[in-house]
Amino acid sequence: MEPYLYLAGLKRLSGEVNGDETIHLGIRPYGFHAGNAVALLIYPYLLCKFVQDRGIKPTFRFIVSLNDYEQDCLDGPDIIRYPFNIYPLNSSLKHTPDERGCCNSVVEHWQPIIENCLRVLRKYYSRTEIIFVKNSELRNDVSFMDMLIHTIKFPKEQGDIMRKYSGKEVLEKPMQFAGVVCPKCKKTHGKTHILKSGDIMWKCQMCLTSFCGSYGQFDYWWHHKAMLCARLKIFNIDITISGADHYSEGDFLIRKDFLNLFCPEQKIPKMLFSPLVLAPDGRKMSKSRNNIAFADIKRLLFIIENCEGESIQLDNDVLILGINEKDYSCNL
Repeated sequence: MEPYLYLAGLKRLSGEVNGDETIHLGIRPYGFHAGNAVALLIYPYLLCKFVQDRGIKPTFRFIVSLNDYEQDCLDGPDIIRYPFNIYPLNSSLKHTPDERGCCNSVVEHWQPIIENCLRVLRKYYSRTEIIFVKNSELRNDVSFMDMLIHTIKFPKEQGDIMRKYSGKEVLEKPMQFAGVVCPKCKKTHGKTHILKSGDIMWKCQMCLTSFCGSYGQFDYWWHHKAMLCARLKIFNIDITISGADHYSEGDFLIRKDFLNLFCPEQKIPKMLFSPLVLAPDGRKMSKSRNNIAFADIKRLLFIIENCEGESIQLDNDVLILGINEKDYSCNL
């Protein structure tokens, strides 16, 4: 199986599907910039459009993962040189306060904004289904639990796979891709140990408290690459749509090896990658890089529908600056 890359891959995929597949989309619920809009709204819209052009009414089931178990911000020895030797700066997004102060957390702030933007798809393709799922809601699923525990116990397995396919340097230490969120201070700096009994021991470096309990007594953070495997299995995903930055990190091959590691019986989904979106200054659109802006979706759709390359640099006239995000809604 080959990846489906950019506009040519989108058109090829639209000619192969039945129109009723289950499709995975994922986003950190901490913003909705132009790059997010391409992978989460415009490429799904174009897939539906091209399928309908074949005379098939699309009835896709879109699973939108709101990745509240991801890191709030990245920390590590050097997040550019060693992008996989990372961990949360403070906590998971689930436990990150809303920087604007109007909600309890950034997830509570951004979830309704993201959902409102993506639901516009059903205005044009009413037979499609959009299901929004927070990672934390899957915590007690057996597959999710097993893969999370495996990630905590054996991080080197995943580090070796990432080193093999990403072309990036991976240090032997620090190497962790999941861990406990402290029940007391809600920070993630500390040691997570899985005991022989199956219980979990947590020692916090921030509030200096220790806890020992069962899996269900804790909350967690989890790197998105391994966490994707759990979602692929739980929802029996047929297709994934991701940004080009995931392809450039080797995710097409990493996902295959991760699936073989965690659940070899699970089918490998078809993987579609949308182009990388660059801001007018030439930098990647990214919340973690503090380089974000909303986009005029109609203008962005026209650009992307005619973009055959792996990246696109936007002009200022495509972006919407200075708007309150709660007033923003996508309109194709």
